[in-house]
Amino acid sequence: MSLYKAPLGVLRDLESLRRKFFNGADINEKRFSMISWNKILASKQKGGLGVSSFFALNRSLLFKWVWRFLSQDASLWHRLIAVLYGNRSPFVHTGSVSSLSPWNCILKELNSLSAKGINLLALLKKKVGNGANTLFWEDCWINDVPLSRSFPRLYALELKKGITVADKLIDASFVASFRRNPRGGVEEEQLHHLVELVGSISLSPSNDRWAWLLGSSGEFSVHSARTFIDDILLPFVGDFTRWVKVVPIKVNILAWKICLDKLPTRLNLSLRGIDIPSIICPNCGLAGESCSHLFYSCNFSSVFMARKIARWWEIDITDFFLLRRMSIAWFKILVFNKLQKEMLEG
Repeated sequence: MSLYKAPLGVLRDLESLRRKFFNGADINEKRFSMISWNKILASKQKGGLGVSSFFALNRSLLFKWVWRFLSQDASLWHRLIAVLYGNRSPFVHTGSVSSLSPWNCILKELNSLSAKGINLLALLKKKVGNGANTLFWEDCWINDVPLSRSFPRLYALELKKGITVADKLIDASFVASFRRNPRGGVEEEQLHHLVELVGSISLSPSNDRWAWLLGSSGEFSVHSARTFIDDILLPFVGDFTRWVKVVPIKVNILAWKICLDKLPTRLNLSLRGIDIPSIICPNCGLAGESCSHLFYSCNFSSVFMARKIARWWEIDITDFFLLRRMSIAWFKILVFNKLQKEMLEG
């Protein structure tokens, strides 16, 4: 998973095992689920449970090797890839090694992700220090695109295509390495914009380094890349998922399903085309059995839950109904204090 691209069939089998475990089914058993697995994998910011997919995990682990090549110049991995592919253009297959090599597989997968709108390389930016290891024209160090694309006419005049930022900034006019001086029109206009953009930059004694734009520290993390991939590929579920850490996980999941109305109530089962005798609530017989009715409107369920909570709090049922009339703030304080007491005792 960390070095080789996992086939989609293998990833589907792995997700199937996780899905069956989540639904409480045996390996060879099929159990009906009210919510799609992709919605469970989606991040909590998109209304899912934040489980995350194996596809995003595998691809973000592969991209970590690209980050290591760029950020660790002295590593064995960097030197190996530089020898095989060249130090300045490692992301272009030169045909010098087998197309089945791990590095070529990583590059092909980066191109495949880019076609899906997931450009991980665009999330890397060169932070210039002394400018000795940054290419002036070909690296993305001042804009989101290389200067060779922003100023194509000036780049055509450049004799040293691979000149570094440190060498280029020695000449304040930027024309010393040109084969001729710019001749008015577009060339003069681009030179004027280039001087405005780059002319005020001052270098520092520190070394050049790469920064990961999704991390506040600038360091690459698999978690941030994994979340980025999932947010693009996985569906939007709903509002931000609220997760209470002091409550058991299964209670959080139940509350999440209730908010999405994804419990196997009689009404939901009938909407799925399952033949059932009646959709009326079997407890009160007054309305259809839906999530909102079962947890908020049904008198039988309300009294039943009130008795359970009153027994948990060790108070009388009448005192509980009095507490329900209090402000919601006081009610939350009482619940939190009880949970804290349970945690300290247990």
